Amino acid sequence: MVFAGTGLDAQVPAPHVRIAQGELEGAPTGMGPFVFKGIPYAAPPVGDQRWREPKSAPGWSGIFLATRFGPDCMQPESSNSPRSAMSENCLFLNVWTPSVKSAQLAPVMVWIHGGSFVSGAGSLPGYDGTRLAMRGVVIVTINYRMGVFGYMAHPELSAESPNHTSGNYALLDQMAALRWVRDNIAEFGGDPHNVTVFGESAGASSIAYIMASPLANGLFDKAILESPGLLMTAEPELRRDYRGITNMEAVGLAVGPHIADLRALSADALMEQSYAASKKLFGPGGTGRIRLRAATPLDDPNGVHLPWTPFADGSIIPDQLARLYAENRFMHMPVMAGTNTNEGNLFLTHFRPANADGFNAWVEQAYTPCGKAVLAQYAASLATPDQVHAAADRLLTDSLFLYGSFSVARATHGYLYRFTRVSPRAEKQGLGAYHSAEISYVFGHTLNAPDDYSDVDRKLSDQIMTMWVHFARTGDPRLMMSSEWTRIGSNGEVPYMDFGDTITPKDFPDTTVQIFSQLWPPSGKAPTCLKK
Repeated sequence: MVFAGTGLDAQVPAPHVRIAQGELEGAPTGMGPFVFKGIPYAAPPVGDQRWREPKSAPGWSGIFLATRFGPDCMQPESSNSPRSAMSENCLFLNVWTPSVKSAQLAPVMVWIHGGSFVSGAGSLPGYDGTRLAMRGVVIVTINYRMGVFGYMAHPELSAESPNHTSGNYALLDQMAALRWVRDNIAEFGGDPHNVTVFGESAGASSIAYIMASPLANGLFDKAILESPGLLMTAEPELRRDYRGITNMEAVGLAVGPHIADLRALSADALMEQSYAASKKLFGPGGTGRIRLRAATPLDDPNGVHLPWTPFADGSIIPDQLARLYAENRFMHMPVMAGTNTNEGNLFLTHFRPANADGFNAWVEQAYTPCGKAVLAQYAASLATPDQVHAAADRLLTDSLFLYGSFSVARATHGYLYRFTRVSPRAEKQGLGAYHSAEISYVFGHTLNAPDDYSDVDRKLSDQIMTMWVHFARTGDPRLMMSSEWTRIGSNGEVPYMDFGDTITPKDFPDTTVQIFSQLWPPSGKAPTCLKK
């Protein structure tokens, strides 16, 4: 098969596309579709353009060789993203297409990667869109600014903005990429009037935010949210502390008092300075309070607690996200949302406490003022370290992933799913259906690792890919599989699809997440658990 693919590459001419910026040359994948890598969708956000809205990408003369991925955006160095692969000049996207000359335009699926809002890239191997494109859809993956580059607010930045706001540059990047797709994707064989945005973790959360942004109207038509984190919890605001969470302009001032000085720093120096400021403000003895996140002191008490997430800035995101959804202030479209059953495990890889005291103390503090009510639901039996770990997994899964996913699906009358399949590899590692586990199934990569996955996994992947692609075509994921998996209605029943060893429709008891709606009331009023 490798030999045949290599031969096919040699025989198939390189695809060419002309867009407003100029002519592009891509490459065959060896499996049928073509790929165009590293296309600039916005101007480099460097120098004076650091912390400004993305501007249109410049054009070029001659032929742009779109055969190599662009640099990753700045982030903590890792095995997935070495420093040599990063640059502040990183606003690139990639396109996989079944054909650039099809008589009928194909549905488009735009992937927004995860990474806790501080890491990741659209070029990671796990997001290779070849197998999805083989099913007749155009796949786009994007980079966007992250961390201090993507979310920092500051009084001086707000003063220089015509909207008197700052921050959320990552969301503006994502919308700029979607605008590029709308304007150019037809040249790649994609239908600009049938665009589905899909993403995982921070990418899925970003989708929920841009669905509530007045700046995103008309940029996409459907949405798939895989394991969105932090949704509907109390979040930071631009200038005022909300529910005790430090406002984002105060965080920016802690990084540095003057934007001119911060813009003069190198990207590496700025990251170091932002880490030091975050540690001082939110670490032991600090006066700041960060929003609740999955990466907690439970697992790494010495870690730096980073404040970089989307937030209510009054313009791009007009209000607390929970309030926007409760008041029907979001774009209405077909939505599918879901979570995995062991989301918390990936954030608790070192958490093996000797007793329950540390867990109980953390819950009381992190879920204040409803800590005792939360403990009553999640700390019934904590006799052994494994039981404490399991309780922490359930709590993080339910509060920071399931609650938000369920809330978005309910508000949009969307389709809800739960991914419960435990692959042979995950079973050996004791991770269960962990955070991000479904991505290999969505992109068809269970075929690439025969020792990690079984025939059950490959069959499930085929079914999930079929559903995701059919949703992108029609807004309905079901095909002929099950009429029992319906959209969430207004009658109180909550059907969902269980993606496990088999695909089975089930009913979701919303009592699982009631405590979190009491802790984070969409109205913005005091937590109702105080009245009990």
